[in-house]
Amino acid sequence: MATPTKELKKPGGGYDPREVKTVHDWIDLLKDEGEYREVNVKVDWDCEIGTIARYCMSAKNGVALLFDNIKGHANTFCKKLFTNSVSSYGRFNLAFGLPKDTGTRDLVLTMKEGYKKSLSPKEVSTAPHKQNILKGKDINIEEIPVPKWHLWDGGRFINTFAPVITRDPDVGRYNMGIYRGMNAGPKHVSCLMAPSQGWGDHYSKAQQRQEPMKVAFIYGCNPLLTILAGSAFGRLVSEYDVYGGLVGEPLELVQCETSDLMVPASAEMVIEGTMSWDPKDFKMEGPFAEHCGYYGGGYSLKPTVEVDCITFRDDPIFQGSCESIRPGWPTEDAYITSLSSSALVWNHLEACGVPGVTDVWMNLDGPFFMIYVQIRQSYRHQAKQIASAIWGMSFANWAFKNVMVVEEDIDLRDHGQLEWALCTRVNPAMGDLVIFKNHFGSVLDPSTPFEERDLMKFGSGKWARMLFDATRNWDLGGRPFWNNQVFPPVVVLSKEEEELVQGRWEEYGLGDIKYEPRMEIDKNEDLKQRYAFNSRPTPEYLEDHGGQHAITDRTK
Repeated sequence: MATPTKELKKPGGGYDPREVKTVHDWIDLLKDEGEYREVNVKVDWDCEIGTIARYCMSAKNGVALLFDNIKGHANTFCKKLFTNSVSSYGRFNLAFGLPKDTGTRDLVLTMKEGYKKSLSPKEVSTAPHKQNILKGKDINIEEIPVPKWHLWDGGRFINTFAPVITRDPDVGRYNMGIYRGMNAGPKHVSCLMAPSQGWGDHYSKAQQRQEPMKVAFIYGCNPLLTILAGSAFGRLVSEYDVYGGLVGEPLELVQCETSDLMVPASAEMVIEGTMSWDPKDFKMEGPFAEHCGYYGGGYSLKPTVEVDCITFRDDPIFQGSCESIRPGWPTEDAYITSLSSSALVWNHLEACGVPGVTDVWMNLDGPFFMIYVQIRQSYRHQAKQIASAIWGMSFANWAFKNVMVVEEDIDLRDHGQLEWALCTRVNPAMGDLVIFKNHFGSVLDPSTPFEERDLMKFGSGKWARMLFDATRNWDLGGRPFWNNQVFPPVVVLSKEEEELVQGRWEEYGLGDIKYEPRMEIDKNEDLKQRYAFNSRPTPEYLEDHGGQHAITDRTK
């Protein structure tokens, strides 16, 4: 079981991620934190589990869930389902060893720095999931308690929260990603796949050689492994290496039974398989309640994995997740993608040489299609450089349809502040609204004509992307009245005025009333100086233009 670190790095506590090696360790930690419940009454895999999971993910006091009494699975080799593992900011903080109440910006900064680290994995000779090995006629994935998550899903999707392991046939680099896959009979899993994905690139190379591709599906992991699998790292990065760097010790890997793929030794269950390059071996897949909040991907023939072997611990725990993101409906995938994209985009912008990035944020409600960047602007049209860099990322095939850039006086996590910046700093006639047409994009976006998102024909969807440049536009030119700044000052209270009023607050008879500033500019004197007093009306200009009685400068 995970134990508190002896020397806590942050006030309030935290955990050593090295102590959370398995899903059992993670469940023990969640129990201690009051973040876990077991559902022991009989439940139906057909939509009932999905509805329970949805209610718990959407509730403010929701918890991780384990189901151990699932209809039709009393006598199968796998009887348990674990879900909602990281479907809250509190549990996400715990996964990274942080105190549960850590703020989202501090969490993103922790991920940002952690995702830069690297440590190669090490091989071990055996693993607990080798306790049971099924091959040949003994294989039947229908013995795994896979839910039908939503009413109009095309079937039971076994892969919703399973790291998928493949290896680049050219350079041998591993990729670990989360991709959807549907039961297509007792020995097959049909999969939605795009060439822009990590495993899609590996599959394209196999197809060109007319060779099958070996695949491994991993079920029941510690949370960091699954989070890394769902994070959109670049092609030259192996998630195995990032895991080692992040926790400070190598990830232990063990070889598969039917291929030379190396998989995490800590897994509950591993499905080993082969994906044929030949379209005649494809099987039907879809639709599925997708991350964008709509059903995505029609019922059609798609690349299919034939199961070669299943290895599992005694009494294994299967892991899955209820998908589909919209306001009020967060998902585990939403937490992973929003937080990891915030960290990875920030790192990417810095690597591209963009200066002055002070925050990056993707919220839970925008199904990956919107990202916000906060900067201290240092040159004209910096926002366009930022959007160009983001749209060049490989994950832009699924995400970042819209980019909004603001300055550091706007809190990215406050929609009211974002709306204020949009209303007062965006002038479409001056190029603050940029549309980039005929770009690659998500095949799951329902606003794109169906004919334009034929994955087999085009390899991607088709997007018109949009930049909202809500920074102060330097093309406006300096205004002498505003101290030669391009924008008038934000209306603020001076420090002297506030100190006067605060000192007399009780005297006014208002002691029971508490004012709490919402915007950072009202709490940070540096921001107040930069975006208010630096552009205040100058007494010299007023005097020169006969307006010396119109304003009193109290900042001198």
